[in-house]
Amino acid sequence: MKKLLILFLSLLSCNALQAQDPKITAEGDLNKDGVADKVVYIPKLFGEDNFAIYFGDGHGDYSLFRSYDLGLYSDAQISINEKGVMRIQEGEAGSCDVFLFRYQEGDFRCIGGKMDRHDFYHYDVSYNFLTGKQIRTDGEGKDKESSTSKMPPMPVLRLGWFPLDFEVLGYLFDDYEGEDAMEYKTVMGIYGMMQEQGMVSPSFVMIHELSGSAENGWSSYNEIMKYGCFNLSTDISIAKQDDGSYRIHLMNSYEDRTYEQYLDEDGENLEEAMERADAERGGEPSSSYGEEDWLFKDGKFTKISSETKEE
Repeated sequence: MKKLLILFLSLLSCNALQAQDPKITAEGDLNKDGVADKVVYIPKLFGEDNFAIYFGDGHGDYSLFRSYDLGLYSDAQISINEKGVMRIQEGEAGSCDVFLFRYQEGDFRCIGGKMDRHDFYHYDVSYNFLTGKQIRTDGEGKDKESSTSKMPPMPVLRLGWFPLDFEVLGYLFDDYEGEDAMEYKTVMGIYGMMQEQGMVSPSFVMIHELSGSAENGWSSYNEIMKYGCFNLSTDISIAKQDDGSYRIHLMNSYEDRTYEQYLDEDGENLEEAMERADAERGGEPSSSYGEEDWLFKDGKFTKISSETKEE
């Protein structure tokens, strides 16, 4: 059996450990076997797994259950209570999001949470994803009022399958109709993780949604056009595989439009403007096209293939 430090060396880059990035850790019995387990989070590690869960064996050794690339803030608070529930808090009290995860059926499932907005707006909403009920409380002190309502059906919210941000998760609380509703919400969570991890532009998160069906797959086409700067377009398709994983295909195209800011009113100096833009780019390509294939499984993205063409 490997010690925790050895496991971490296999999980995280040596450079990050040598830099002695601060770690956030929590201990408690997550899998209800009477033995203490560990959760370790390295806030300053980006673009790779920075959150790991280890199960203890009762003899001082630990085995890695799973690692994740979670977009948590550096001040995230993590704890494990006496019932084995892992609590992740983003932000300070009064303006924070809280998510509660419990180990069941071989995975960590979100069983509840809270959106606390008492810094400016003076309300909070508590969610129980097991009962499907939410409680909203408005006001302070004697003026406080609470109301309970039923949430629409939710998919299983597994750790690493959706962004830990209630502002982004609005689609979960829309009462969609049709047999594909649960699958749509699951895939939207994966889409949100892609945006959070920089696989696609985060500017699309509040604007574009996916379309399609569970049978044929889901897709989205996004485009950013900035006159005098660039055109950027992304075509996304997500399809569920027989083993429960999701295959993702990305097509990205980029066109530099810097030259447009150097055109005269009649646009007759196009050649001169393009030469000036070429000089400004310093040899960088004026356009590019790329395709990538990814597999999403157990809360992790794995690149399968990629191809890029530049001009």
